[in-house]
Amino acid sequence: GRARRLRARGARRAAPVAFAAVVDVEQKCDFAAVSERWFALDQLTVKGPRSNVDIGDPHDAGRPFVKGMQNGASSCGSWACSEGGWDSPNPRGSTEWFYVLSGNGAVTDPDGTMHAFGPGDSVVLPKGWHGRWDIGRHIHKVWLTMEHDVVAGASKRPVVVSQREIQAPIPAVGKAGNTIYDVGSVRAGSWSCGVGAAQIAPRNVDEVFFVIEGTFFLTDVDGASARRCSRGDFVHLPAGWTGTFDGIEPVVAAYVDVGELGAAPQSAPRYTPPPLTGGGGGGGRDGRDRYGDQ
Repeated sequence: GRARRLRARGARRAAPVAFAAVVDVEQKCDFAAVSERWFALDQLTVKGPRSNVDIGDPHDAGRPFVKGMQNGASSCGSWACSEGGWDSPNPRGSTEWFYVLSGNGAVTDPDGTMHAFGPGDSVVLPKGWHGRWDIGRHIHKVWLTMEHDVVAGASKRPVVVSQREIQAPIPAVGKAGNTIYDVGSVRAGSWSCGVGAAQIAPRNVDEVFFVIEGTFFLTDVDGASARRCSRGDFVHLPAGWTGTFDGIEPVVAAYVDVGELGAAPQSAPRYTPPPLTGGGGGGGRDGRDRYGDQ
């Protein structure tokens, strides 16, 4: 059955794992970063049982990270849920990206097509998708949602891609990557970069990324504030941020950009190849309350 297939998939996969006063960890930089401890299961707020449940007794929990990106259209955080299944009949009003930290599950389209995911997978649920959720083994993920206009011709099929499938070789210089999803205002994929420093020019987009491996320093443009980031960190580079990325070890990350690139300059090492074949909590108040509880 469905639950058995999901458990079997999970058994084959190895698990990887500011500005507002409401943040538990003080952010002294113009960007934000938290360690994996911020999203540890015992740090999540229990929300209670899911609705529309027809398998098991799933309970979920979560913790937000950044709220109010792109003028309130985008937010991100972490979510966990125990085993069970439920219908999700209402079309999504936003696109969701998430990266699976542990556990496994699946979403199923109305026509019965199942999209299973497990540790190390990047998943996109496009705006307008609806169907069904099934959690085969207690799932834990980091996520981002983005509200945006309907994109003519965009697929509503979920996208599930493993890190192994999309990870680019570590380049000798600069950054290399692959894109798994791009509808203009939402782009997701993976990037890799080698050892060395690069200046990051300001862009119109907010970038959120989960560090899969490696160590680096991010330094604000004034040079006064810096942070060491490493495996398991979740990082937000706000629109307009500029500074230095200094790779101490080769770095691999799963990322999502939100916002229109427009004519804003991109960072010198950024590289985005053509998309691969195939087919994001919410809210926010203002820039002073981007980090905190939903």
